[in-house]
Amino acid sequence: MYSTEGIVIKEENYGEADRFFTIFTKDFGKIRVMAKGIRKIKAKLRSGLQFFNHIYLEFVRGKYFYTAIEAINIDNFQNLKKEPEKLKILFHISNILNKLLKEGRDERIWDLLLKILNKMKEQRFSGARLDLLLRYFEWNLLDILGYHPELHHCVVCFAPLDSKYLMGQEKLKEERLYFSAKEGGILCFRCRDKNKEAKQIDIDTIKILRLILGRKKEILEKLKTGNEKKLKEISRHYLEHILEEKINLL
Repeated sequence: MYSTEGIVIKEENYGEADRFFTIFTKDFGKIRVMAKGIRKIKAKLRSGLQFFNHIYLEFVRGKYFYTAIEAINIDNFQNLKKEPEKLKILFHISNILNKLLKEGRDERIWDLLLKILNKMKEQRFSGARLDLLLRYFEWNLLDILGYHPELHHCVVCFAPLDSKYLMGQEKLKEERLYFSAKEGGILCFRCRDKNKEAKQIDIDTIKILRLILGRKKEILEKLKTGNEKKLKEISRHYLEHILEEKINLL
């Protein structure tokens, strides 16, 4: 028998009374477990095995799949599920985790997910600040998974973005910088023609991305709102390239 902490990120009905759950666990990464008879009214696992519950899980390995034995609530994040804005974010996060995560333990992702969920419980994270929190999760998840973007040099010609080559003696102009999902980073105006799908990006959005990827604890409180629209556009551009599908980004 195995035991671990986990967060339920997907559920699928099976047969008349059973259900499969995809659970992102602290010790085993993403796993898929069967909960037998859970759709019956008096099933003991019903209260624990619910969407985005943080649980203590016990399970056994069967011939074809894992089977849940015990699921005890640590935090059901009920207040988040009652707020439509935050519930939509939970579904968005679960979709990304299901598509991007493979089996295998990664405590960095576990810590990141718990950090975001606990921040979401704070009342100050709503509206534009909640959007920034979601972008923080998306970009740091991609970074941990090996999709770290190049934000300090042109990804094609390697010119430093803060050099006179780009800036001269004037402020950096927005139309001179682009983000290429295909190349995985910033393109200078000289290299734009080599990648037509690249999205225009301004220096303030680049600075925000640099701060987000620095993962300093105080950043989530200090980041200023105002660039959410451009940040969302760049995030969608990068995620859709990695996922190889269109997404409805919140």
